[in-house]
Amino acid sequence: MKTCAIVYNINVSYRKANLVCRLIRGKKVNDALTILQNVPKKTAKFLNKLLASAIANATNNHAMNNKNLYVYNAIVGQGKTYKRMVPRAKGASNVIKKRHCHLKVILSDDPKEKEKDLLLTKQKKQKFVNDRSKSNIKKEGKK
Repeated sequence: MKTCAIVYNINVSYRKANLVCRLIRGKKVNDALTILQNVPKKTAKFLNKLLASAIANATNNHAMNNKNLYVYNAIVGQGKTYKRMVPRAKGASNVIKKRHCHLKVILSDDPKEKEKDLLLTKQKKQKFVNDRSKSNIKKEGKK
């Protein structure tokens, strides 16, 4: 079973946030918390808080065991961008982009969850290809 926690509009660029998210993907929850406490990045503070919230969601709302939890996925999405003007020489100006991001942490207690999801996506893709080829055969037969 999977559970998640989301935080929106963090004042960090999504590229910088993704660097920290890569560190915790696929790790056990306790290891991920230890990693985040020792990483000197602004995003680590937000992810630490978000991960604690996701653990609370899993144990309280979905009755998952805290010892079996691992970070199934940590996703960073691009948020809104504020544009600010900075004066330059000879009356010109430059644009400074203040980027934001959205963070999503998904936890799971089943270690084979990824394999199951990959199998499901392969089956859906194969079904889509088969249906499409059948419809092409029918169209060719009508001509």
